[in-house]
Amino acid sequence: MSTTTGKLGLIKPGISDEVQQTIIDLASNFQKLDDVAEIYMSNAPTQGNWKVGIRVWKSSPNIGDYVGWINIRQGEACPKWNPLFQYNMGDKIVLINDNGHYYECLQTGRSGPIEPSFPTTAGGSINDTQGGTSWIPTHSYKLNEVVFPSMDNNRFYICTVSGVSGATEPVWSTVDGGTVSDGMVVWTGYRIVKWIEKGTSALFRNFGKID
Repeated sequence: MSTTTGKLGLIKPGISDEVQQTIIDLASNFQKLDDVAEIYMSNAPTQGNWKVGIRVWKSSPNIGDYVGWINIRQGEACPKWNPLFQYNMGDKIVLINDNGHYYECLQTGRSGPIEPSFPTTAGGSINDTQGGTSWIPTHSYKLNEVVFPSMDNNRFYICTVSGVSGATEPVWSTVDGGTVSDGMVVWTGYRIVKWIEKGTSALFRNFGKID
């Protein structure tokens, strides 16, 4: 007859137990052991869904460092948003300044130079073109300013050489990374990334300062 251990509740099969039941019990034991096994990483998790209270130990801690990270909010772990970064459909991100949500890329492209004001409503979507404006003739543009053509082409253009734009709108390149001369200004164009809110994000915090 089987018994259970006091701490983890592991099943200790008895000699008289049936073989099939013993296999089932052992499989259950393995799962329980895996569930409580320590996790070691070089950085805080950036993928997967994590429960509250899960600890991740730093694989190579040092004096003055922390021993690891603990999750204080159940949800999806994702990398933080990066400016002018190439994203592909299905990529997931969280904000640089946590807002409790994570977002999935709906359209492959490049992020803008300024982090957008992401929506917090379920399923809300946004174009990654914070601060962009419509192109203006004979206008002084500074580095990293973003404009859109008068005829939408699903792209944005970032100023990579500052100056005064021309009197007439240029022919915009539709090649990612393609450049356009516009009076004194040079623009570099990219396809716009689109994001959709997908749910709650995990929130890992440092713990265990090493003196």
